[in-house]
Amino acid sequence: MSEFRGILQIRGSQSSVNGDILLMAGDQDPDQAMSGATSFVKRKGFQSGFSIIVTGSMGQVGTVSGIIMTNAAAPSVAAPTVTAMAEATARMSVAPALRISKKPDSRKKRPAAKKKKAAPKKGARRVAKRKSAKKANRIR
Repeated sequence: MSEFRGILQIRGSQSSVNGDILLMAGDQDPDQAMSGATSFVKRKGFQSGFSIIVTGSMGQVGTVSGIIMTNAAAPSVAAPTVTAMAEATARMSVAPALRISKKPDSRKKRPAAKKKKAAPKKGARRVAKRKSAKKANRIR
């Protein structure tokens, strides 16, 4: 068995790694082998564009040639070393502090509008004018 590393591409019921079609081991029908391999990698949580390691061998099912797979896994990610973590921490402490500018708050509270005094009704204005006119006449 060999390991094939690459980027998974899924189109419909067909999947491939670096251009090689994936075929599920044990299926004699090419269509079932292709859809079986695609279902298998989807059940494992892989999607198109993911890095993948496929275990299997190059071969042929019917007239379709590709990777006859027995397993699929995600490539392992190396944990950072203590030295790398110390270097990253040192770089972070040396970096200049970012200034955080405060944007003016567009929702500032506006001063409460002064309430306008209710104007007397038109009839009341006329009455007031008549009274002042009468007083003015008396004084003369």
